Amino acid sequence: MKILALDSSSSVASVAVVSLEDEAESLLFEENTHHARSDSSALFKALEKAVSLCGTPDALAVGQGPGSYNGLRASIATARAMATALELPLYAIPSPLALPGPEEGFWAAGDARGGHLWVACLKEGDFLEKPILISPQDVSTYLSTRPDFPVFGSAPLAEIPSLQIASPMATRLARLAHRCGTVYLSPLTPEPLYLKPPHITAPKSAPITR
Repeated sequence: MKILALDSSSSVASVAVVSLEDEAESLLFEENTHHARSDSSALFKALEKAVSLCGTPDALAVGQGPGSYNGLRASIATARAMATALELPLYAIPSPLALPGPEEGFWAAGDARGGHLWVACLKEGDFLEKPILISPQDVSTYLSTRPDFPVFGSAPLAEIPSLQIASPMATRLARLAHRCGTVYLSPLTPEPLYLKPPHITAPKSAPITR
């Protein structure tokens, strides 16, 4: 099975095409590009290159976040559109599962905006604790429940000085889609893992003219 995977939940747009047959794996394409939250052009360029070089995949996998509001909307909408147009199965997978942390266990953390952080705990490719919102004041106490686990995230956090910088990798999404079968199969448009309503700036009132 040839799987095209993409994730833009962080400041890195990750796109990969992986051929997976039983225990055999071949990386056909991989591109990880820094991009702005409001600009998804790097993601689209990498996808165009991946399809041009590798042809039509047999399935798609996309990261669900948590992470960038705009990035998640762009990648999920693109993956759903491609899956529908090409009549391909689509796998929607929480993005922290694609972080390159140790199999023995690690924390994943990120800025959830609005004065909150999100934190998750992972081991052997699955969640020990799914992503939750937490206040910056409580994060040290929360992480101390597993003090031997390193902490990974896509951007520095002042509350976690030991955090190691890493972003979700599309290659890992492809492996999870293949390994987990129908667990992450999404027949409908996947729901992003926002954890809380997005912050939307209200427009200023228009001046009254007479």
